[in-house]
Amino acid sequence: MFYRLALASSLMLASAFSVAVPLVLVLDNAVLAQSADIPFNGTVPFQANFNGTSPGIAEPTFTVGSDTNTNRYQSVTPAIVNVQSSTSATITVTPPRLVSGPSPDPAGTSRTAFVRFGSTSFRSDVSGGSATLPPGNTSLEVSMLVERPVAFTPGSYVYAVTLTVTP
Repeated sequence: MFYRLALASSLMLASAFSVAVPLVLVLDNAVLAQSADIPFNGTVPFQANFNGTSPGIAEPTFTVGSDTNTNRYQSVTPAIVNVQSSTSATITVTPPRLVSGPSPDPAGTSRTAFVRFGSTSFRSDVSGGSATLPPGNTSLEVSMLVERPVAFTPGSYVYAVTLTVTP
């Protein structure tokens, strides 16, 4: 009888041990679990768009005291340019350049572009011709003045002003 008791006890012990070992192993695996953060890098690009441009109108103007010497060609109606920028940016304007006309600009010609938006105004010949543009939609008024040391030859003239937006 002692023999049967010993056999039954050892079988129960073996059963209990076989159940306990996997539980211990499962608990050990849970303790060994780890986590890691995986970074993803990317850049959202700066975006600026010019849209809704309406050209300006320029006409010759006479110098004070003269009805015949038309050495000034300036805006009478500013061009309107709408700019949409994703962030605050720098807007720069270049002096007007002659695209076409019956006579080239002679040496000594003065060219100036003017830009105005909100309470900000700047010109191409001061501070590098730039200002800070706010993010969002901005309506710009662009004007120009060209002064020659001699009178303009009669004919049709086209001048262009370049605006550049940079982050």
